[in-house]
Amino acid sequence: MNKDIWTCWKRDSHFRLTEPSITISKDGITFNASLNKIVDVTRFLNVMIELNHPDNEQASKVRFVLNNYEESEKNFKITRARTNEDNRRGFVACRNLIQFQPKLKRLSENKRSGRRLEVKRFGKDANSFYFDLNPCFESSVTSTADLPTLGGVYRYFDKAEVVYIGRGKNIKSRSKDVQRNNWVFDKIEYSLISEEADQVLWESNFIEAFKKEFGRLPRYNEQSGAQILQLN
Repeated sequence: MNKDIWTCWKRDSHFRLTEPSITISKDGITFNASLNKIVDVTRFLNVMIELNHPDNEQASKVRFVLNNYEESEKNFKITRARTNEDNRRGFVACRNLIQFQPKLKRLSENKRSGRRLEVKRFGKDANSFYFDLNPCFESSVTSTADLPTLGGVYRYFDKAEVVYIGRGKNIKSRSKDVQRNNWVFDKIEYSLISEEADQVLWESNFIEAFKKEFGRLPRYNEQSGAQILQLN
């Protein structure tokens, strides 16, 4: 008889509970217990929420500035749990922000593990922190005529299948390439990214993730002879 070798099973999570993070929901943003403890959120009553770009759709970071100023249309109240067992976890109700910021809205629709984001630039004496809004193909159109003339990454869908992943300095202009005249698709999802280096990085990242999942390139990437870029 074989001897039992008992081994602990780890739960499925890409976040360590001891690492400061926030969780996006459809109604607001929750600070995890670690972030509450390190920043000591109990010192503050309200928080200002700032985006790093005046164009809501192009924002790539969200900053929280905690304060004790009066609550206003630009200063959100921090609500806390009524018991100490959960370390007075902080919550900010900001449904309007989440519903109108495309990346946050897309994130709020993910499973719980996909709604957690790492927090940066925090500390015991800090009153602010931020988190990144990475591209997630948060915007969608059904016609190339409705694509923006800005740069970014995008993917074509034929029904539920991703058939092409690409990038461009001008997404709309790229869609007019002659070789795409015979493509079959019913939807294009995209994320706006201003810097070309970041466009290259994220295109490569998304193509590599697709290849890892399906063992091949998307249909029209294969026909175009696309090469997978190696990420450092």
